[in-house]
Amino acid sequence: MDSNSKYELYLIKKELQSIINELDSISYGLNRNFANIGNEKAAACVSNVSNNYRIVKRKLNNIDTSKVKDGFSVGSNGSGGGGGGGHAF
Repeated sequence: MDSNSKYELYLIKKELQSIINELDSISYGLNRNFANIGNEKAAACVSNVSNNYRIVKRKLNNIDTSKVKDGFSVGSNGSGGGGGGGHAF
């Protein structure tokens, strides 16, 4: 994996952590500030989404970039890139 691809992976993980932090903050706020209007269920749903993002981030952190071939880097001409450099976040 070249340095540009490693940097792109770093940016994705950084953005993912930012989303996780925001979701955790929302969940905390729901539990604290919206009592008696179904806040527990809403907070649990937001926490569930946050936990799913944590799983994705853990998988990204476990990528051994020394074993990733350049042909599978985003934006390369390889078949594994998925087509572009945009984020769905």
